[in-house]
Order: sequence, then structure tokens, then C-alpha cells
Amino acid sequence: MSTKVICVVGLGYVGLPLACLFADKGYETIGLEKERKKVELINQGICPLRGKEPGLNEILLSVVNKRKLIATSDPEICSQANAIFICVDTPINEFQKPVLTFLECAVMEVGKRLKKGALVAVESTLPPGTMNNFVIPLLESVSGLRAGNDFYIVYSPERILPGNVIVSLKKNARIIGCHDEKSLSLAREIYSAIVEAPIYETDMLTAEIVKTVENAYRDVQIAFANEVALACEELGADVFEVRRLVNTSPFRDMHLPGSGVGGHCLTKDPWLFASSITRQSLPLISTARAINDSMPKHLAALAIEALCEAGIEVSKSKISVLGLAFRKDLGDTRNSPALVVIDTLRKDAKIIVHDPYAEPPIDIAFTRDINEALRDSDCAIFVTDHSDYFTIDLQEMAKLMHTRIIVDGRNLFDAKKCREKGFIYRGIGKGR
Repeated sequence: MSTKVICVVGLGYVGLPLACLFADKGYETIGLEKERKKVELINQGICPLRGKEPGLNEILLSVVNKRKLIATSDPEICSQANAIFICVDTPINEFQKPVLTFLECAVMEVGKRLKKGALVAVESTLPPGTMNNFVIPLLESVSGLRAGNDFYIVYSPERILPGNVIVSLKKNARIIGCHDEKSLSLAREIYSAIVEAPIYETDMLTAEIVKTVENAYRDVQIAFANEVALACEELGADVFEVRRLVNTSPFRDMHLPGSGVGGHCLTKDPWLFASSITRQSLPLISTARAINDSMPKHLAALAIEALCEAGIEVSKSKISVLGLAFRKDLGDTRNSPALVVIDTLRKDAKIIVHDPYAEPPIDIAFTRDINEALRDSDCAIFVTDHSDYFTIDLQEMAKLMHTRIIVDGRNLFDAKKCREKGFIYRGIGKGR
């Protein structure tokens, strides 16, 4: 198959950069996206993803101007495609169970219009077993075609790093879980156009496990760092100095502790993996999730403790929450620790939120002016390590605030310097 037309279903943090890279390599690329506002922005060459994504804006504008990338909300375009990439969200519900509604809708829309000989590649993160037990049977049922004979299919999970999506798509090794040899051959050919790293082949089930386990593994590592941080607070040590020295030992890679884990991967992928296991429990994974989920509430507790030390009643306080996005220099608020901090404190205190990139998904006082956020504040809680916060002048900050309290969730400040400037300082992993 000589691929002429590519369709990417879902133009979010995975699908949009993927579509841009294929278009940049000369493929006629069509993006299918249900949000019409996003479609309008993309067709104007405007990136709808907020925050810093080096290279993405430039590539998007270039491929749109060259008419190599067109976005639409019309699913009929799937009938034109030689290769279709499904990049939709697979969230979990309040019971930590997979919600495959978006995936089901995407597969059905594709299946109704799937042409013979086309390749389907699913990039969404899936509970192990989903490709063989759900996606392929549904595609075959809706299309009336047979996988491996009439159409071809692979599972190749995304491995992007938010804040560096273009480089990670190009440079991170690619896993292809194949249904058959012909599917693998077609997928290798097309992915090789954009991937400058090794491409590893395996079966679909193994690829599904790899994707969920690699994020569960990182979540466990972060949970260990957070647990050590809590211990250091009690012992009176600095966890970041402990971490620095631990990592001088061979084969050690202690992760950074912090105010919590957010985003669309680490908060759900461990549960997607666990959802496929029915005969035993996975206590390490569930414990790690519980530890990481507890960190934003711990950050809020540090703020309450500091306010009490200053003699300020929480109910009469103004608290500034600095950083709404889940990750540095991004605008993505999905599962952000800041939302938990806000929810924990807003019933008692007056809250104002600052973020240079994110839009608040909740009704809350919000500003992009950091001075406005800090003015007359009794407590500044730093949840996200945006670059803007590294250049804050403590002396100027002290002049703006009503009560000098810093609660540091990302090791942004030197505790000694803060105290020298008259601040009450609390930091995750920073013993007093």
C-alpha cells in the first residue's frame, strides 16, 4: 500500500502533533475532531493547545498554509483514508474503571466508512485485552470486513511528553502491537516516516500491557519519593538534598516529590492496567495511587498549619494558588493537583488563582497578573513549577502580601532565604 491520505481521529495533545508531523512529511492529512471551535482554530493555523510546545505552532501553521492538513468534524472523511490513526481519550470513572465511550464512538465511525485495504492504528491507552476483545470485533462487525484480510490493524500507543510533544514523537522508541505480518509491514512503513528511533514489534496484548505498566511504574516511583518527602518533613531533613545524595549511588534514580500527580496518563493508566486483573489484587499500584492522590491535600494542610502559626483564621484568610495546570509551562488542567488544593480550601478561605497558560475549568477568581494574585494575600501556595515563578523577587512579594506565608509544592524556593525575608515557609519534603 502506498499511503496517500491519512486521517487522525481526535486532535488533542496526541492527535494534533501526530497529524502535523505526517502532514509535514508530505502526506495529505485530515484531522477528525468533534469540537468545532478547535477545528476552526486549526484550519486558521492556530494551535488550540495552551502552553509551551516547542515547534508545534510553527509546523501547524506551515502545513495548514500548504493545505497538507485540514481539520473537520465530518466523519465521512474516513472513507478517503488509506491509514487511520485513532487518538481519543480513554478516561476512568469515579470507581477507577475504564470508560471506553469515546473509543467506541471513534471505532464505530471509522468502521462505517472503512475502505478495503486501509490500515487502522490505535494510539489511545487501553486496558489490556481491549484490542482483541473489543476493538477488532467491533470494527469487523460495523464494517463487514475482516482484519488481516480486508483491512489491517495495529496497536501503537503514544509515548509523548507534554511540553515536548514534537521531539518525543520523533525520538521516543515506538512499540507496534501487530495483528498480522501485513499489518506490521504497513505500520512500519508509515511510522518510519516520522519516527527517528527504534521501532519494536510485539503482539497487541503485550503492547497494551507495556503502555499501562510503564506509566504505573513511574507512578510507583513518584509515590516512593513522596513518601520519603513526608518522612523528611517529620524528621527535619530536606528531601531534595536526600534525593541528590541517594542518586550518587549506582543504579539509583529517586524521582522528584511534589504537590501531586496530574495529567491524562499517570493518574489513570495504573487503573487501566489493574482493571484487566480479576483474580488478584495489585496492592503496590493502588497504594502508590493513594499516596500520590493525597499530596494536594497535604499541601493544603501545610497552608492551614502555616496560617495557624501566623495567627490567621482560615475563614478570614485570602489564599493565592499559583499554578493551575498539572505540568510546568502547559495549559492542561486535567486531574491537576491544584484543583484538589482549591476544592479543599475554598469552602473556608477566599481563593484567587494564577496561571500564565491554563483556563480555569471551575468557577473561581482567576488572574494572569501575578501581582494581582499576591496582593493582600495571607498565603501563597505554589502548586506548579511554571518558569514564571522561578524569577519571583521575594522582597517584592513580601511588599504585596498581607501575611508572609509561602507553601512550596515544587521546591521553587530556598527555605532559608524565605525565612530571612520574614516569610513563614512550608515546603513538601522540607523539614522544619
